[in-house]
Order: sequence, then C-alpha cells, then structure tokens
Amino acid sequence: MGKHIRKAAVIGSGVMGSGIAAHLANIGIPVTLLDIVPNELTKEETAKKRTLDHPSVRNRLSQEAMKKLLKQKPAPLTSAKNLSYITPGNLTDHLSLLHDADWIIEVVTEKLSIKQHVFSLIDEHRKEGSIVSSNTSGISVEKMAEGRSDDFKRHFLGTHFFNPARYLKLLEIIPIQETDPEVLSFMKTFGEDVLGKGVVEAKDTPNF
Repeated sequence: MGKHIRKAAVIGSGVMGSGIAAHLANIGIPVTLLDIVPNELTKEETAKKRTLDHPSVRNRLSQEAMKKLLKQKPAPLTSAKNLSYITPGNLTDHLSLLHDADWIIEVVTEKLSIKQHVFSLIDEHRKEGSIVSSNTSGISVEKMAEGRSDDFKRHFLGTHFFNPARYLKLLEIIPIQETDPEVLSFMKTFGEDVLGKGVVEAKDTPNF
C-alpha cells in the first residue's frame, strides 16, 4: 500500500486535541494545530490595540493551547523542544495546510452538525489518499462521514485516544463500512508500532 505518516494535522486545540498533537510531536511528526478564529478580543489584546484581524488574535486558541502544553501535569511533551514540531493556525486562514497532511485528526466539540461541517472543510482541502479520523467517543462515525467523497470514506475511521494521550495505553480504532481494509490495517500497525498504543478495533456504537 505504501502508506506513511510524515505530517499530521489536528483540528481542535482543546486539552485532548493539543495532547494528541503533543504525542505526535514527541515522536518527531510535524503537526499543524488548527482551531476557530475568535470573534471577540481579550482585555489584553484590547490593551495592546490589536484587532480581530491580527494574526496573534486569529491564531489565539491554538497558540494558547501550545503554551499550556509546557505547564500541564503530567507533561504532555517529553521535551519542551518538541513544541517546535507543532505549528499553530486557524480554520479560516490555514485550511490549505491540510493538503500537506498524511493524517488529519478531528478533535472538536461532540456535536454531529459541527463535526460534519469540519469534515466538509477537510474533504475540500485534503489530498487524495490522506487518512482522516475522529477522536469521538460518543457519536457514530458512520453518520459523521455522510455526504463525503468516496476517497474520504475509504480513508476515514475513528481513532479514540484517552486523556492524557501520552500516558494512557489504549487506542480504539473504529472503521466505517467503506473504510479500506488496508487503511484499517495500516492504522492498527501505526498505532502499535509508532504511537506505542495498545490498539483495539471497536464497533461503531456510541460510547463503545
């Protein structure tokens, strides 16, 4: 099959998303970490006379998530230097970066409509053959893939990490009906041999 993961993207920079990004950074995989653009300024940004168009404001959520990685206990990063593998961005200005990713992981709010919107954006900007997955534990992965392209569906599955991603061993992998068996096999091997996880294939049942 010749699959490989040299670059990744994580969409959603909360504790779980940033933790997954850190786990990838720890093994030397460059990661783009994207989140939404804020719709209002903080007091600090106002004091600095920033506007909503300023890059530091537009990338605030992912940048702040990266800073928190250096303070969290237990430490998500094996070394502070690994933070250099993570590039912050947002879902408005940096969707083109998804085209460089071999694996795109969605880690946004557990709401089907939001996830389907995110996957429509991913489907538009991903490269053919890239693997796309969701970290969901409570929503049907089959439903999340509804309306997506055939290539998207062949390369789509659930990859449910547990928090904190660096320390907890289990990784649940949940294929959909259209998932290519070779993609499923690759992700199982990658999860075990590269991510260092104990991989379990789960059925598409909410909360498994």
